[in-house]
This record gives sequence, C-alpha cells and structure tokens, in this order.
Amino acid sequence: MAAFGFALDLARRASSPPARPSLDAFAGTLYAAYGLARLVSSYSGPGARVRRSSDGAEADIGFTFPGALDVAGLLAFVGSASAFIVTWYDQSGNGRHATQSVTASQPRLVNAGAVDIGPNGHPILVFSGAQSLGIAGAAGFARNASNLTVGVVGMSSAPSLTTAFFTASRGGNLSWYRVGLLHTPTLSAVRLAASANDADNPPLASRAYTTGAWARLIGRARFLDGALDIGVNGGSTSATLGTSVASADSDSLVRIGISPNSGAPLAGQMSTLVLSRSALDIAALDAALQGIMP
Repeated sequence: MAAFGFALDLARRASSPPARPSLDAFAGTLYAAYGLARLVSSYSGPGARVRRSSDGAEADIGFTFPGALDVAGLLAFVGSASAFIVTWYDQSGNGRHATQSVTASQPRLVNAGAVDIGPNGHPILVFSGAQSLGIAGAAGFARNASNLTVGVVGMSSAPSLTTAFFTASRGGNLSWYRVGLLHTPTLSAVRLAASANDADNPPLASRAYTTGAWARLIGRARFLDGALDIGVNGGSTSATLGTSVASADSDSLVRIGISPNSGAPLAGQMSTLVLSRSALDIAALDAALQGIMP
C-alpha cells in the first residue's frame, strides 16, 4: 500500500505545473525556448513529439492547464515501453524546433513505463552520452550578433571528459565554437566559449560547478562590449572576450547535447533550454528558471 501511495505521489509531482509560465517577461526577446512545462503563456502547441520503443509509433504530447506536461497522456500512449524525443517544440513562436530522426540518438523521456524525473519530481530528458538534438532554422543564431544568451536547466554527470549542453559552430568550421556552454569535470567548472571572429582558441568564462548537481546555467556573450558572462544558480563570473565587434557574418550548425563535430556528447539530463540574441539580465533569467527546476 505504501509503495502504491509513493507511485501516486510521483505521478502527481510529475504533473504539477509551475505557478505560471516562467518566460513571459522575456517573450519578445526569445530566439527559441524548449521546456517540459509551458514556458510562455501565448504558446498553445505541444511540448514534445515522442517515439514509443515498442513499435516506433509517434505522438505529440501537450500540456495540461495551467502548463504541466501531460504525463497522463504520455503514459497512456507509452504504456510499459520507453519513450524518446523526436521533436522538442520551440515555444517562442518562431518555429525553431529541435529534432532528432536517428533513434539511437534520441534523448529519453520515459524508461520502461516510468517518466524520467528530476529531484523535484518533474519530467526531464536523459542524455546518456550518445544523444543530441539539432535545431531547425537556427543557422543564423549567431550571425552578426551583438549579444547572445543561452540558458539551461540541467545537470552533467560526466566524470572526466568535457561535455556540451549547447553549441553553435563557427561558420563551416565544426571544430570551433561561435558559442558553447560546456561542462569540464577536470576543472570542476561550467564554461562559456565564444568568439566573434574565426580565430582559434575562443575565450572562455568559467564558474564552479559540481558534477551531478542540477543547476541553472546561463551563458552570455556581449560581443560589442568585448565580454563574456557565465552564471550558475544566480552567481556569475565575467571574462574578457578580446574584441569588441559583432559576431561574424556566417551561419552556424546549432546543436543540443553535443558539439558541432559530434564530440563532447552530454552525459546528463536537461529540462529547459532558452536562446536569445539579446543580453538577457542574468539575475532575472535565473529567477525565472528557478521556478521550473524539475
């Protein structure tokens, strides 16, 4: 009976929404926004499209009122199978959905009939070192940018090798970042790498991070100010970018959970990703993300 009650509590917690969509204050400045709860009040579409492991069938999973992922609908579709992300829908209204067509590379949302959940009982995506998503229509994310902001709610369990939460390539050079939010376990730090030009060795801003800890991670490249900022759970550190010019006029390959050249795959979990071509206020964005910690 106690086990049954615990299972009911987990289901209740997984379907409990935040008090209100957390990114409404930033709605006009979002380039893309992905979450397993409704992030923007005006968004009325589904949160994710999932693939059922038992037969490969797919279904869109929406939100309940006022904004939790429809866990009941998800489990009714999946049954005792597992579910993997085919599409993580962009809630900004810009249609820049994150997708993965290769089944072995799709992040997991349900494991053998149980929703993957974070420490607060809310749904999460699991990346086990071989999963990633690409963002459609985002080649111009960093092109001629004065500022870029990347916000992540997630965790990295990588024990030794650098792992990527988010990356955008420097033009056609897939070995270097125009911007990248990374975890480097050997330094016990998360790092923001960014470069306005095509020079090698992009500058880095670093801040302490404990492997395996859920955190709010915010990277901000202020190209015209020649500065980088990295925030972890409300605290932030800045570094010098080296130049004070807009980002180069070139396209980027933009990816979630892996680097542009398919290195540094994420071993960890994620529930939210926010992208902007504005220098969003770190404290305000951190407060918004704190309300949707999974």
